[in-house]
This record gives sequence, C-alpha cells and structure tokens, in this order.
Amino acid sequence: GKAGGGEVVKVGTVRKLPPPVSLDADDEELLRQVVDYYHRALLEEPEALAYATKKRGLSREAIEHFKLGFSNRTLGLRLPQNNRVDGAAVRTRLMKLGVLRESGHEHLRGSLVVPILGEAGAVRGMYGRKIQEHLRAGTPLHLYLPGPHRGVFNADGLKGNRDVVLCESLIDALTFWSAGIKNVTTSYGVEGFTGEMLAALKKHGVERVVIAYDRDDAGDRAATELSERLKEG
Repeated sequence: GKAGGGEVVKVGTVRKLPPPVSLDADDEELLRQVVDYYHRALLEEPEALAYATKKRGLSREAIEHFKLGFSNRTLGLRLPQNNRVDGAAVRTRLMKLGVLRESGHEHLRGSLVVPILGEAGAVRGMYGRKIQEHLRAGTPLHLYLPGPHRGVFNADGLKGNRDVVLCESLIDALTFWSAGIKNVTTSYGVEGFTGEMLAALKKHGVERVVIAYDRDDAGDRAATELSERLKEG
C-alpha cells in the first residue's frame, strides 16, 4: 500500500525472510544468535555505523572484536507470529531473557548494542545506547538487559597485565581499546562495579587499577569510594 507522501511500503516483506534465530536453540545459543543478528544489522546500517565510528570514534576492529550490533527493530518482525506455537514459544523465551518486552518490542531497539561476552562467546549481558539524541521525553539513552549486571567486559584485557584502566561506561572502554589501550575494562556506571569484576582483577593478578571515571561530582565521588574498596580488596 501507499504511505503518506507517496512512499510505497511492501507489507509483509520482513516476515517472509527466514527467522533470525533457531526456534529450537537453547537460551545460550539463542542469545548468541541475537548478538550475531544485531552485529550484521550494524554492518548493514550506515547511520548506526556512522554513529559508532564517526561520532563515538570506535574502530572497525573494535566493532568486529566485540561483536557490536544495532537493534533495528526487525528481530521481532521476522519471528513467527504469536498465534503459531513455535512463534509464541520463542517470543516467550526472548521475553524471559530480556531481549523482547511484554509488548513484543525489542528492549534495545534503536540502540548501538554492546554484548558482554564471557568464555567461549557466551553472552553474559547486553548494553544499548540510543543513536538518536532527540527522543520522546523520558526515553532513556542507556539500557541494559533486565536483571543484575553480569560479566566482565574485555576480560582478556586483564590477562597478563599488571596495570588495567577501569572506565565508567562501555563506550568509554571501547574508545580506549580503539585507541590502542587494550588493557581496559569498565564498571556499569558509577555504581556498577561488581564483585565479579573484583574477583577477575584478583584472578589475573592486576596490581594497579587506573580509574578513568567521568570528571564530574558523581564520577569523582565514585572513583574515591572505589579506590578505597580496591585497596581493602
């Protein structure tokens, strides 16, 4: 049919494409396939790619290495409808995993997606940063999958390094990594340093942590508190 302004819209084209995930995959594989789908979407979406590379200064190497993605709203459209048994089942599972909301919309839609990957590529979490600044009032720019923060970003960057840079956000850490500073990880916001992160620093024998939080009141206060915690830990 025709939309306003004479634009021709091909109804149903998206749904005719094969599902983006295997309907019988287990939860771990399902999340991995979502990450792969978002990664391909980023590489095929010029606006999102420009946001990552030009506006945020992320290297193509970082995009590939960390499997960055873009939630372009097509994941849900390509799943079987809710009135089909397989469609209802996979949508319910994706809701439990936090990828879809109860409304059926993608939780991270319109966002650059940064997966937090564990050993063997297991997806421990996902972060989304909206690429559009002018959004409806109250729309958060930053989102994580629901539930407690899990995983250590760039855990490989801790191995064999006595010194590690600890950022406040995933985008900051990716910027450091893109600039060649590979021994970098991140908290999940000023209050988001977890016990799992502390355990990883100890496990890999890190001796010095350079806290690179934002130079604002919240960042300075959190950095001071974290410094004391690291000394005690």
